[in-house]
Amino acid sequence: MIRHRRIVPRFAVGTLVGVNLVGHVAVTLGDDPEPSPEFLVGCILPDLATIARVRLTRPTGEVGRGVEYHHECDAVFHELPWFLQHTVRLRDELLEGGVDRGPARASAHAGLEMLLDGALVDDEYVQSRVRGALDTLDDQAELLAELAAEHDRERWVAAVRRIARALDTNGYADPTSITMRLQRMTAGRRRIELRADHTAAVAAVLERAQPQVLVAAPGVLATVRDEVTRRTAQPTSAAR
Repeated sequence: MIRHRRIVPRFAVGTLVGVNLVGHVAVTLGDDPEPSPEFLVGCILPDLATIARVRLTRPTGEVGRGVEYHHECDAVFHELPWFLQHTVRLRDELLEGGVDRGPARASAHAGLEMLLDGALVDDEYVQSRVRGALDTLDDQAELLAELAAEHDRERWVAAVRRIARALDTNGYADPTSITMRLQRMTAGRRRIELRADHTAAVAAVLERAQPQVLVAAPGVLATVRDEVTRRTAQPTSAAR
């Protein structure tokens, strides 16, 4: 793997994004029912960097193509009126429920992404492809070490193996489980940290939103897939 540009874990002050790894796999399956495991690894790699809080350099080959596809999906998804409107609505409901502004923004954004993943976990084929990508990650953890800075490599490899072996994507179908993940992911980040006494409010808001996300999920995925296909077919996209 030749390193060049960085994959930056996409969390920032006031927000926390980029954790819908099931969705990234599901989108690509519409274009290629049998993508390579390495390509799918690339599709979820930025999400793993976010979870592990590690900055990575960008790989080449099939893994690198998957990373590019991941970012194309994010660019489209985060521009969708559906996503923008629902994020604002969830944020406002969380604020009304007493959640602080920073955690409300982070939980609305990442919580909606995980609810969308939860709408996909009943698809056995999607689940099998996600599991295959995680197994490949576990097998190739040492090879992926070079993507991290030298002082982060041991921690990165340990995180890859831990996530690959322990991640239960079925938890995305449970608003309470999502809330607990949000609390862990924001822990120690002063401006977005979700307080323990606010978790009940977050879980309640996510539970109310879940039925609408379940209904909307197929259309959202199709829209993202179609737009990514259109953009990547353009010469300017292909040349990047």
